[in-house]
Amino acid sequence: MRIEKNWKYYLGIILFAYSLIPYITVIFIPFLHLPHTTALTVAGGMVASAEIAFFIAAVLLGKPFIEMVKAKVKGCIVKKRGLGAPAPHISKVRHYSGVTLLIFSFFPYYIAELALLIAHLDTHGLHMIVGFMLMGEALFIISLFILGGEFWDRLKKLFEWPGKETGDTTVANNH
Repeated sequence: MRIEKNWKYYLGIILFAYSLIPYITVIFIPFLHLPHTTALTVAGGMVASAEIAFFIAAVLLGKPFIEMVKAKVKGCIVKKRGLGAPAPHISKVRHYSGVTLLIFSFFPYYIAELALLIAHLDTHGLHMIVGFMLMGEALFIISLFILGGEFWDRLKKLFEWPGKETGDTTVANNH
């Protein structure tokens, strides 16, 4: 597959690059000597914005880019043994596992917000919440790799208008 370099590509690359930056900068938040709740709020906002940016970048860049990144990561970890057959469709168990992880990846943020609103947390509690939020981020990224490229095709269709373009007008398919 060839990647078309248009505005979606460049915006996707910028968002993908941005999604990596908050993880590096979150490390330096404790050195700012902010109150614990403020530090946790800033860290949570940065990690959440990274997740949102990664998700939008993945939608904009599509399956070819995700497959390319996946191949590069896999190439760094596993030595190439030669070209084989194309990857088979994912199994039902793998699909449901990926969807479950994707859904569970959003829960830590809401739990952290509730904990901040309800509980009076000490430093240890705040560190646990940040770790919990990072676990949610890891679940999100793992779920995307488990779901594979076909998931991206279906996800991309969610954002496309179902009508057919005919000149200047769009005709919707009414079934």
